[in-house]
Amino acid sequence: MTAVTTRRCLLAALLSGMAWTGLAGAAAQETVPVVKVAGALSERDEKSYRDMLAGIKIFEQQRQLAPGSTLRFKVLPRRDGVDMASLALQIVGAHGAIAVPLDADHSFVLPVEAEAAGADAMVRFNRPSGSLAWRAEIRSPGVPANARRLGDLMLECKVNMAADLVAYIHHPINMMVIRLADPCRSLPINLFSFADRPLFGITLVAGERRSVLSAAMLHGPALVPMPSQEDWLFLRDRAYTVKYKALYDQHWPDDTLLTFSYLDDEQ
Repeated sequence: MTAVTTRRCLLAALLSGMAWTGLAGAAAQETVPVVKVAGALSERDEKSYRDMLAGIKIFEQQRQLAPGSTLRFKVLPRRDGVDMASLALQIVGAHGAIAVPLDADHSFVLPVEAEAAGADAMVRFNRPSGSLAWRAEIRSPGVPANARRLGDLMLECKVNMAADLVAYIHHPINMMVIRLADPCRSLPINLFSFADRPLFGITLVAGERRSVLSAAMLHGPALVPMPSQEDWLFLRDRAYTVKYKALYDQHWPDDTLLTFSYLDDEQ
């Protein structure tokens, strides 16, 4: 075989291989289906309207813990970069959408709409899923601005549990705890609340009785086993928890005030 013949054979083989590759690629494009994840781009930060109505029902049933109080719901940023300036809230279901007004502090009163109550409606913000930390906010009249009332916080805990607002209650151990008759008095539950500013300390005050809340109750634990399921890490400097069972066992009354001192206070 001459050198020219050899080159011609190699060239023919190369062209044949390229043609086969092109045909195979075209066939692959025709036969391999393209999988699209439906709704991935439309996922929004939302909660079940039915669950939140269950939280409102608990508030009405147990408001002796916070006589004269009002119930609002509130959202805070759960991670860095969440735009809180242009939040919009709707109840969305088969009936359509109902706009819910928001206050400047991103709190709102949830309307009880009979038409939406029977449907699988959602309370939905215009933010991606996982952007917001949701909480009930219960305030009794006459409480100073730098304080929270123990009975109010206890009722908040009960509403948060009933309304399924707290992300980490879906941890396996907490899924068992919330089935108890009174999960807020169960020690394994560490429900984090948020102060208005970064916390330095909290003092319990009931008449002449005073006690400083343990530093372990502030800012959350250093080791967080499942950080992706927690909703308080971004606001760690404002986060605190209350061991309700311990305080009630020590006979702290519902009118006990948790008075806050902040890192930016003058002292």
